[in-house]
Amino acid sequence: MTQAFNLSQLANKVNTSGLLDVATGVTGTQAVANGGTGQSTYTDGELLIGNTTGNTLTKTTLTAGSGITVTNGSGAITIAASGGGGFTNMQVFTSPGTFTTPASTTKLKVTVVGGGGGGGGLGVPAGGFPGGGAGTAIYVGPVTASTPYAVTVGSGGAGTAPTGTTGGTSSFASLASATGGGGGAPTLAPAPTSVAGAGATGTLLLTGGSDGNCAFGGVGRLPANAGPSPATGQPGGNYGGGGAGSYFAPGGGAGAGGVVIIEF
Repeated sequence: MTQAFNLSQLANKVNTSGLLDVATGVTGTQAVANGGTGQSTYTDGELLIGNTTGNTLTKTTLTAGSGITVTNGSGAITIAASGGGGFTNMQVFTSPGTFTTPASTTKLKVTVVGGGGGGGGLGVPAGGFPGGGAGTAIYVGPVTASTPYAVTVGSGGAGTAPTGTTGGTSSFASLASATGGGGGAPTLAPAPTSVAGAGATGTLLLTGGSDGNCAFGGVGRLPANAGPSPATGQPGGNYGGGGAGSYFAPGGGAGAGGVVIIEF
């Protein structure tokens, strides 16, 4: 291709070495096709990214992700981790309440344990079985920052005759919930069992124990001493543990209350 030039127009664009002076000879926005960027102004932190539409360059900025912060400076971009890579704080609820996520918190680990079942029994000669252990649910996942979440903590079941009462359900909003353990029955019942609680909602769901079988949520203790005293069964140990069945006295021990543990 032949291009005609007006030498008089180029005279003041050539430097003393006879070369075209870019500072005075090239003005305006240069297209990408001509070796330019197609851009004339920028804001702090903007980068040029290839765009197949028209084979152009597009201005864009980096977007921060979970646990990452991006700081756009003058001629520089700083990328840093905003967290230590794990949960560093914990709050424990043994009674109902509200947990409000901090402004920078977008992920939680929540462990929910229901209330243990109460022990049963009718007294001599019909001793009782222990209450069932509560279920457990663990939730690990996203939450909304600066938002209140309702916390429910199940109470332990009462040790009543002939069958202990069921423990209450514990929950963290709609993200995690676990039912309480069932009440223990007297030994003369047709089906002398206590029903275990179970995790209902969450990332990991665990079932409690019944009739002395070991499980995460705890189980009823063994019946109270076999001496000639009117002692009721012992209360449940640990969060969500079932109460012991009675031997001499009507009714067993009370189940232990549940718990909600929040790590953030």
